[in-house]
Amino acid sequence: MKSGRSTNYLSRSDAISLLKKEGCNESVIRHSLTVSKNAKRIAEDIKANGYDIDVEFIEIASLLHDIGRCKTHGITHGIEGSKILKKISPKFARVCETHIGAGLDKKEAASLGLPARDYLPETLEEKVIAHADNLVQGEKIVGINEAIKEFEEKLGRGHPAIKRVKELNDFIERLRKNAHKKRPL
Repeated sequence: MKSGRSTNYLSRSDAISLLKKEGCNESVIRHSLTVSKNAKRIAEDIKANGYDIDVEFIEIASLLHDIGRCKTHGITHGIEGSKILKKISPKFARVCETHIGAGLDKKEAASLGLPARDYLPETLEEKVIAHADNLVQGEKIVGINEAIKEFEEKLGRGHPAIKRVKELNDFIERLRKNAHKKRPL
């Protein structure tokens, strides 16, 4: 699995400053810090297994994944964040669009009032960030069963998004399975 290598991304402190400058509240910033910590840990495990993954990009992009919450806390926060981050990097912008659940397909996007196109994570980095975000409720890292329970409460059992969340979890955990330095979530 190949991924692009990072160069000259924002620093961690610059990313946090950008969240503040755009008007994200403290709870969004704390959530983003937890997602970043979780995503970086997952990425390091995957990298330890020999996969080409851009840990630096993941750390910064996961800090910025919810920047659109400065405009709305609704489903369109991904699109709003993308608009903000397109000025900085199309890769950062795409993370905003693809981090919700395990992404949205074209039909779901249209049913939610979003532009009708796929918002599914494609790169390994996008998948790690979406997965890490799924495992963070507020500022608390939870297990996949607790995350799925929350999705079921919001969307109803059997919703296609839940199947994608499970499949994304299984994919990421297969990549992490034999990590050299196992760390608890």
